[in-house]
Amino acid sequence: MPHLRVYTSRGGHIFPYAWRLEGALVLILFALTACASRHVADGFLVDEARGFRIPLLSDDWRQLQVEETELAFQADPGGQVAALFVSCEEGHPMTLRMLARRLFFGISPKRIVAQNAISLNGTEAVHTVLTGRLKETDVMVSSYVATDGECAYDLVYVASPEAFQDRLPEFERFVKGWVLTEKGSESQVK
Repeated sequence: MPHLRVYTSRGGHIFPYAWRLEGALVLILFALTACASRHVADGFLVDEARGFRIPLLSDDWRQLQVEETELAFQADPGGQVAALFVSCEEGHPMTLRMLARRLFFGISPKRIVAQNAISLNGTEAVHTVLTGRLKETDVMVSSYVATDGECAYDLVYVASPEAFQDRLPEFERFVKGWVLTEKGSESQVK
């Protein structure tokens, strides 16, 4: 196949491979659209594409950029961490307890202090409190795991056992503010 060249008024030329750029532009536009469906409004992170909203932590919590989290904060002082993980994976459906167990890989040895099924703003969830060691450090964890059938939502609080209670009430308000919404809508709560 012959290669055609299009000459511009300034003497340059455009190769017919411009269609490759079109594909790249489509990907960029898709990424920008996904980002646009996620925004902050009235102190809440709203993700229209995944259908949830959650309050931002403030008052001595600084936002962190942590790989694989939707939202993460660290308390200053204290070092406690609160985070939201969202995973939308196709595959075999997992029970909430299995999803909760998957969350604790890397903590060893671990001891479950409490685990119970709850309703989190009308969504079935599992709440787990455990102690263990993570990278040579003793930790205590409170987690809530919920699913909307398509995505799993993990709300996690990690602290040293000594500092665990200090910021737990703020994490609980963070969790209680998490709400599933209709996908594609920031205002309709399920």
